[in-house]
Amino acid sequence: MRIGIFTRYIAKSLLTFFVGVLGILTFVIFMNHFIRVLDMAMTYGTSFGWIVSSLLNILPDVFCLSAPMAFQIAILLTLTNMSEHGELIALRAAGFSFKEIVRPLLFCAVILSVILVTMSNWLTPRSYKQFLNRRNEARSKITKVNLEPKTFLNLGEWDLYLENLDEDTDVASQIHLIKKEDSGALSTKVNAATGKVILSDTAIGLQLQDGQMQRLDAKDPSSIIAANFDEYTMSISLLKAHARRLRVGEMSTTKLLRRMREMPLSEETVKEYRTEISMRNVLALSPIILLFVSCPIGFSFGKRTNKGWGMLFSVIIIFTFYLLMTLGISLGKKYGWLSYTGPWLPILAGVGAAKYLWKKRLNI
Repeated sequence: MRIGIFTRYIAKSLLTFFVGVLGILTFVIFMNHFIRVLDMAMTYGTSFGWIVSSLLNILPDVFCLSAPMAFQIAILLTLTNMSEHGELIALRAAGFSFKEIVRPLLFCAVILSVILVTMSNWLTPRSYKQFLNRRNEARSKITKVNLEPKTFLNLGEWDLYLENLDEDTDVASQIHLIKKEDSGALSTKVNAATGKVILSDTAIGLQLQDGQMQRLDAKDPSSIIAANFDEYTMSISLLKAHARRLRVGEMSTTKLLRRMREMPLSEETVKEYRTEISMRNVLALSPIILLFVSCPIGFSFGKRTNKGWGMLFSVIIIFTFYLLMTLGISLGKKYGWLSYTGPWLPILAGVGAAKYLWKKRLNI
């Protein structure tokens, strides 16, 4: 019974700190992405729905990055808070062992790691792929179009000029369209006395009346083919081809393994795939190893220790962990035989540090 009450108490305390710290870290990391997405939206004239969709697709990646850090900070804040109020001393005096105190924390760490394993290996790559597709979609669209009279408007292959435009009826007068070749030379010219201009998100429709089309002769560039028309309908697409390279981060772990097994890949690509797979699982399992490193430090805090010490040690542990992981990734990408094992460097170092700290703590 006492373990059940204690488990709920410490789990609730840990969850409170975790949610608070997670919210702060997520907000800080998310704001950087938010500014970039907003700048892209302003540049390419995307809709509000595109902004919301892009930001939602970024959230899983932000969560996978901020959750391990938030959990580690929450552990030390929880233990520091209990030490500050004399609760750890009281628990030890009541007969609670370190194992019993750590058990609910370990339970929370395992749950978080399971969530992160699922997200890092499958859900986050899928969301990242959707974000890249949305970004490519925005880049494929010609910059936001504003139909303004007496102004040359660039529409990719075409330049459009309207002398006058009635915004209520979409009827324009003195319409001029110019199409140029890649070299910059004039290719096609269309003039119309009047016409209707219909603007949509993906194209501009033109219903031209009383005009003329001039086009260079493909066989003889010095000759011009001209034709008059009473009515002519044409459409100018606002989308342009924009191919993108498939990124490692947008492929699930299953797909990475399948590509390594079935496709002829370069040695550099294989090393990149392997380090990516290992990095995802190292981040996913980091809450467990960070727990075992943090707990003996937290148990060493006295009653007069405030939460500032918990934050300080958290920053040191997190910085060391990510520094070692960056070093391991670099080694994995450089040496093929370290591709899988290199990113696990912080885990191995964490196991050694945890063993030393627990041994020192239990011998006191």
